[in-house]
Amino acid sequence: MMKCDECGVDFTGSLTRCPLCGSVLEGAPTPSPFPVGPIQRVSTFARRTLAALTGACIAATIIGALVLQASWLSTVGLCAAIVIAYLFVRNLIVHTPDVLRITERYFLVLLALCAVWFIVAGNTLATTYVIPFICLAAILFNSVLVVVQRGAFVAGYAKYLLYNVVLGFAPLVLVATGLTETALPAIASAVAACVLAVLVGVLARTQTADEARKLFSL
Repeated sequence: MMKCDECGVDFTGSLTRCPLCGSVLEGAPTPSPFPVGPIQRVSTFARRTLAALTGACIAATIIGALVLQASWLSTVGLCAAIVIAYLFVRNLIVHTPDVLRITERYFLVLLALCAVWFIVAGNTLATTYVIPFICLAAILFNSVLVVVQRGAFVAGYAKYLLYNVVLGFAPLVLVATGLTETALPAIASAVAACVLAVLVGVLARTQTADEARKLFSL
């Protein structure tokens, strides 16, 4: 058991410093008698998944910029936006019990903001890259959760999975209406949406059917 000589308090678990005064604890650590709660496990998983997706998104942004010969200013700006979004979502994850629901809603808020950006500024960067990119990030996030949690995730977040599958094809509508400069990001988003739909159908068929009846029952 760890002990703080300054406060005279004993602690279990993996603490190395006293949470009261900040002094270094003395002694040998002992396991905490309380198991790790489900909220803490979900929070840890969500943070790790979010960090991995953020790194992958930044790498994809840089590669895409090199292939498409985009300006370095646009590339840096998009990467900075990704980092800011990561910090914002991570803060929500740390301080919000239902971290997954908040993250799902955050993706929808981002899409709404991008739509407003395009309507106001008429910048095709939003329709060509940013909106498909957000759809792709949301679909990848949900695909990981479906693979890891399977039916448990589908049962709790079925409507968000449905939104993501439908929104994954939305960038193709932008391509069809001539509002984009290239169709590649939109195609990638649609392919990812198809993969997510297949994962849901294969890994959580029963839960998907049950939730569909609840969502569409009259």
